[in-house]
Amino acid sequence: MNLNHMIRLFLIPLASVLLYLPTHAAEVPFPLPDPDGKPGDATKPVKVYILAGQSNMVGMGDLSGAKNVYTGVYLSSDPAVPDGPFQIYRVGNYKTSLLAVYLPNGKKTDKPIAEGQLEVPQHGVYQLHCGFGESSYNVMQLDGKEVYRRESGGKPVKQDVTLQPGKRYKFKISGFKGTPPRFWMQKMDLLGNGDLEAVAKREGKFPWLVDGDGKWTVRHDVYFQEARLAKDGKGSPLSATSNGRSIGPELGFGHVLGTFHDEQVLLIKTAQGNRSLGFDFRPPSSGRTDPDNKFESAEYKLMVEGVRKTLDNIAKIVPGYKGQGYEIAGFVWFQGHKDSGAEQSISEYEKHLVNLINDVRKEFKTPKLPAVVATIGFGGHNMQDKFLRILKAQMAVGDAKQHPEYAGNVASVDTRDFWREVDESPTNQDYHYNRNAETYMLIGDALGRAMVGLLGGKAEPFPLAPRPKRVAGNQAAGPSEEEKAAAQKALKPIILDGIAASYIANPRYNKALLQEVAGERPQRANQFLRGAMYGLENCYRAAGIDDYDWHSFGPDLNKVQWVYYSFDPKESQPKEKGNRYRKVTYPTGMENWIMPAFDAGKAGWKKGLQPFGQLDGKLAALSETCNAPFCRCGDKPKTLWGKEVLLVRGTVDLPPLKKGHRYRIVVGGAAHVNSGEGYAIYVNGKLLAESKTGVAVRQGGQPRGAHIYSDFRDEFKGGKVTLAATSFLRYNHPRRGLQPPRGHISLQIEEQKLPPLK
Repeated sequence: MNLNHMIRLFLIPLASVLLYLPTHAAEVPFPLPDPDGKPGDATKPVKVYILAGQSNMVGMGDLSGAKNVYTGVYLSSDPAVPDGPFQIYRVGNYKTSLLAVYLPNGKKTDKPIAEGQLEVPQHGVYQLHCGFGESSYNVMQLDGKEVYRRESGGKPVKQDVTLQPGKRYKFKISGFKGTPPRFWMQKMDLLGNGDLEAVAKREGKFPWLVDGDGKWTVRHDVYFQEARLAKDGKGSPLSATSNGRSIGPELGFGHVLGTFHDEQVLLIKTAQGNRSLGFDFRPPSSGRTDPDNKFESAEYKLMVEGVRKTLDNIAKIVPGYKGQGYEIAGFVWFQGHKDSGAEQSISEYEKHLVNLINDVRKEFKTPKLPAVVATIGFGGHNMQDKFLRILKAQMAVGDAKQHPEYAGNVASVDTRDFWREVDESPTNQDYHYNRNAETYMLIGDALGRAMVGLLGGKAEPFPLAPRPKRVAGNQAAGPSEEEKAAAQKALKPIILDGIAASYIANPRYNKALLQEVAGERPQRANQFLRGAMYGLENCYRAAGIDDYDWHSFGPDLNKVQWVYYSFDPKESQPKEKGNRYRKVTYPTGMENWIMPAFDAGKAGWKKGLQPFGQLDGKLAALSETCNAPFCRCGDKPKTLWGKEVLLVRGTVDLPPLKKGHRYRIVVGGAAHVNSGEGYAIYVNGKLLAESKTGVAVRQGGQPRGAHIYSDFRDEFKGGKVTLAATSFLRYNHPRRGLQPPRGHISLQIEEQKLPPLK
């Protein structure tokens, strides 16, 4: 029983003395006790707390639905493996870390056995992979249980194991030849991180939020009222779902104050996103910069209005209210992002915050109203300077040396230790703390414990592991070429046996990979040549293997004397209209221009080298920056493409196509967004591929053309092959309108060795 309870019980005649004593002297423990389900004491005034700020006070901590930001997570015993995320283009985003391995001290043995201990940094289900290539034929045990086996000539057999952080597991590797193999682990349960479901129910943090049945607890002694965003207000007894599908600091704050007070507690939140202190929340004492602007100071007025409306209806809002009245017990402020965009807002932030606290006290006639301020914490201890300046202003108001008038009645909470990185969080949204629910819980809890201190109580600190601090001085230089090579070598087993194997097995890609290897023509034609195989190529390239890159095949088509003809068709089309590729009437005698027997010389065609093109009637490159070898629009054309329609053909000697390889014809010159037009490619008079459009938004940067599918391979048995192509000039840009005529086209044949799909 605390001192106040004894006074109430035995010294009732001296009740007037209580007005000058702390209302509660209990200690708030860590961890917090579970809510007892009872309402607060309705014989004493309701304790009212005002929570204000912008979107992060509104609450952006996800309740559920988090997805892992990585396609795969891997741990390796090879010290050369880089620690951190890396990406394989068109395949996925991955994270690797050096696995903690502890080798025993002792004498060497001639037996082919390697022993030691390992420790994982994160709870989860893992598979172990031991060795690579010839060294992968071995057996590995973990705490006496076989987790990996590969017999000579066979496939690896792996077992899922559930491992806990902070525990060391004994491993033994046997059956290998030569040097003990390196091993690596793949995390199999890529669960989302950082939402409240994961933080509280899966990881067991904040146990007072979850009851014995795994449901969210409800505090019937704390009532949460949203008084700004909901028309006429909206509220409920405090629980994880009170704020909807996300949480703000109110959840952690309310649990602390509900533990501290015997009375009923009312939290009134009046917050709105994208609002600044220097303008939207500008307090009256800061004056007006533009009296005619109805938005300046509007949020301050709406905050006050929301509080007053709530208090005017407190009998209808607080369950079990018995007319006992209320006491505005504290003010909580969490804001700052919006003020970081202008120098004046940053430099005046402290002044406005002081005025805000003073004006709220004046508004509600509470001259010593306890106030707690949460700093911004974006980036943690690696915060940008503009945010750091605001943080310093927010910390200043809680510093008794800088503001002695606030000693004992204003506190500032530095939130940088509560920052969680992207891979610990539901999403990449730094200005909302990556929507990490743990961050919002820790901020709210810290605000609550600071408020308890201002009220004369004691609160046991929330124990936290230290977070990384700001790196002083210049950043370290990047890895050397030797270190890059070592890292690539160390990653090779993970990429080939892990990432590439998973990519091949993925149902989303497997069927397409098999079709591409077989040379089957897809049901839907596509002018772009980067299919599912492109991702697999990138895996091999990331592992330092270029065996499966595309290479030129046959003679250099840039040295071929092509024959060509250019004309304006009688089927005219307004020049501001895009997609100019269309069916047109060819000049008399040119109806069969695609056939091998066509006599181009007799028809008056000219000879020239590719690329064919023009820019406003001149031989000029279409781009000053493009250097993509498959596009070449940064090259100056060799032959002028004079009129709208271009017909070009040539006969070349090609070697026969090889088994185990695939082939494509690349159309160069217009691979960028809003560039180029449609085209058609013919082989020996047969249509190989056709595109009726140019390159639309979000499609650029890929080679265009046609694969030589199995149904066309007979046209390439070796010897002479007639290639023909047509395309149209472009006269417009979809956003800029009419522009000078432009066009660029070249052809090249390429070959690729097929990678294995096993």
